[in-house]
Amino acid sequence: MVSEDKKNKLYAILFYTMVAAYPYLILTIGSGNDILFWSYEEFIFGTIISIVLASVTYWLIPIKVTGKLLNPFFYLGLIVYFVGPFFIALLIANVEVMYRIITGKIKPAIVKVDPEIQDEMGVYVLVNSITLSPGTLTIGVDPEKRKLFIHCLYWNKSKEYSAVPKDVAGFLHYFLKKLFR
Repeated sequence: MVSEDKKNKLYAILFYTMVAAYPYLILTIGSGNDILFWSYEEFIFGTIISIVLASVTYWLIPIKVTGKLLNPFFYLGLIVYFVGPFFIALLIANVEVMYRIITGKIKPAIVKVDPEIQDEMGVYVLVNSITLSPGTLTIGVDPEKRKLFIHCLYWNKSKEYSAVPKDVAGFLHYFLKKLFR
């Protein structure tokens, strides 16, 4: 039976092998026609170099690599998220910021929010989605208490109100919870 730590290490090496092999294979495309567009030597050399690089450097990136990162449907879900809900939220936020600037209805606040997403990468995508949307900015993360500190251009709730991700991220949080469950 393989321990959980060894399984995670194997996932990380496999994932980073693919990350290293992809650009190499793109750069050497057309070197032969033995294996699709590559010669046997080029393909084998690229695979070996990618495995060695991944084995030596997998520990550099702190995000825990799971089987989810090896699933192509996960990447399809991310593409759908960024092309669909995120793009719509970005357009809405731009219009809202223009409205707030023109009318002068600005009431800034710093809000503490629990992301309600357990996956580290999911929190990372949520934080970047909030920061990329005009009118909001993630200014800090407390990893121990799993709280985000977000600056909002307009906050109409009282100081005693406990903020939820929907208040600062809108409907984006719903899609990210589905993607990173």
